[in-house]
Amino acid sequence: MSHGVLALGVAVLCVSGNVWYLPACIDLRAGQDRPRSRRLVAAAVLAGWGSAALTMLLLLMPVTLSAVALVAVAGTTTTVSLAVRARLCRGREQCEEEARWAALLR
Repeated sequence: MSHGVLALGVAVLCVSGNVWYLPACIDLRAGQDRPRSRRLVAAAVLAGWGSAALTMLLLLMPVTLSAVALVAVAGTTTTVSLAVRARLCRGREQCEEEARWAALLR
């Protein structure tokens, strides 16, 4: 399969992904108005879609497939690490919220 066909497929996927990355941009722009875990999830979403877009651009250039795969793996690693950090942060936030409600209901 040629690079152009792969790039076209990734481009269609990136355009259809606006359902995820536009709300993520809004969450990041809101800053401190959103919980930290939600901002980390938004950063993970943007990292994932950004790496997909960068992969698409590299597929259009005369670059070896191993370099393209390296960029894709780096983007996936970044996305997964941000998602794990967000999940851990969400757990801490839930524990803090439960402690606040417990203190309130005493």
